[in-house]
Amino acid sequence: MKSLPRRTLLHTIGLALAAGATRRTTAGEPPRKLLEESEPAARAIGYEDDAKAVNAAANPTYRRGQSCTTCAYIEIGTAPRRGCSVVPGRLVNAAGWCKVWKLRGSS
Repeated sequence: MKSLPRRTLLHTIGLALAAGATRRTTAGEPPRKLLEESEPAARAIGYEDDAKAVNAAANPTYRRGQSCTTCAYIEIGTAPRRGCSVVPGRLVNAAGWCKVWKLRGSS
């Protein structure tokens, strides 16, 4: 029987444990639903599904180029719909915008 180098064995065990932890945390969660503009939570934060449709006159804090993609509150990733800590358990359109927008990385 050929023995595995200790480093390879530890690396394999670490990967298996990490995969198991990831599966455990996501398997029991219910699927998240997309936040609709008509919902009370969306209206409370002035959520727009498309930042290009924001009425700048009605939203003086809006600046061209702002979107959920660059916001500090959205989950990091590349998916077009992602979680947002402002509306826990829901998905927002990464191309959307709301009044609590904050530039990622700003203090």
